[in-house]
Amino acid sequence: MTINDKISDILEIQMLKARYARFGDTKDWAEFRKCLSDDFHCRVEGAPRASADAPADYAVSGADAFVANAQKMISAIEAIHQLSLPEITITSDTTATGIWALHDYLMAPHCIFRGWGYYHDEYVKIAGQWKIHKSVVTRIRVEETWL
Repeated sequence: MTINDKISDILEIQMLKARYARFGDTKDWAEFRKCLSDDFHCRVEGAPRASADAPADYAVSGADAFVANAQKMISAIEAIHQLSLPEITITSDTTATGIWALHDYLMAPHCIFRGWGYYHDEYVKIAGQWKIHKSVVTRIRVEETWL
């Protein structure tokens, strides 16, 4: 793999993650799903909650299950996810890792949620296309305003 190949892959992964955030915020679920490998796994620490006594952590395995969960969670929510400072490492011709700084702002009928933290991702190249294979979201600060 040449340096140009690595740079190209890094740029493709950055565009993938940008699409993931945009399609999630705009609720374009078909395009959102295309960003994920079929065996996608996600774990979230410090998640938005339906009530003040609900758990703040969850995990979902499988891309279809994750998309269905996202649809359910944010159907009545205006979501804004801002990602920055990507640290992408190409680990082979078909795998990579990434860390992204995260700030999200979610306006729900019951709560205004603001979170700051990091995405820790694993990527896989399938049939020439990068996909998100695993994502662990760790928020280091959460602010909830219950309405």
